[in-house]
Amino acid sequence: MVIIHGDAGSSDAGTVSWIQNPESRVSYHYLVGRDGEIYQFVDEDSKAWHAGTSEWNGVADLNRLSVGVAFANNGQEHFKAIQYEVGAELVADICRRHKIPCDKIRGHYEVSPGRKTDPWDHFDWRSFYMLFGLFSGDKA
Repeated sequence: MVIIHGDAGSSDAGTVSWIQNPESRVSYHYLVGRDGEIYQFVDEDSKAWHAGTSEWNGVADLNRLSVGVAFANNGQEHFKAIQYEVGAELVADICRRHKIPCDKIRGHYEVSPGRKTDPWDHFDWRSFYMLFGLFSGDKA
């Protein structure tokens, strides 16, 4: 599956630095920066530490079964159009290559309920899925 995150950082550089610090004990496969730049931290075939204590449909430890895609956002600001565009294209490509169906794209809050709330209420899932459909070849 693909798990969508908000990084809660105040800057892309700060998030990149934090992810590269082993003391953080957190990692994503990808970060979609505020300007649309994509940062890759972990190979998709390797386990990243992004979901934490998590479960979906009776399956636990989703770090081992998912690709973590974070969007740079401090939790208060609006996500930028370029992030939706670049992020949807990235996720569509991941899903196509790994044969991941759309219903297995989930927010962090869905796999860690009561513990996490990202990518927060202001993540526009509708816009994301409409763009995702354009890149995946599905009808949006």
